[in-house]
Amino acid sequence: MVVTCEFLFEELAKQLETYLIKTKALWLRLHFSNVHQKSFQNNKFQELQNWCNDIIVKHPEKFFDSEEFTSIQEHALISVIKRDDLQMEEVKIWKRVIEWGIAQNTGISSDPKNCPMIIF
Repeated sequence: MVVTCEFLFEELAKQLETYLIKTKALWLRLHFSNVHQKSFQNNKFQELQNWCNDIIVKHPEKFFDSEEFTSIQEHALISVIKRDDLQMEEVKIWKRVIEWGIAQNTGISSDPKNCPMIIF
């Protein structure tokens, strides 16, 4: 699919996307982490992105607790946390989002005692 988009075969890519979702859902689930990552590397895979986000809504713990969570692309994470139908406590979600943010900024300490004091 990525190759078809690179060569501007958008219609073929859309058909492949639909085919995968309708007939290869088990394979997509088995390779979910990779499928999710690749689908968000190219904004043309909207249907696959939506499919991935629907899976995440049903099983948010697998997404937020995965080893790959801190390497998820920003727009992929935003597309999930914008959803109102996540079946997970918001406190747990935000804790992981903070961990994700710290992982993106390696110069920031995860220990609050080591953070500079900000006075407003």
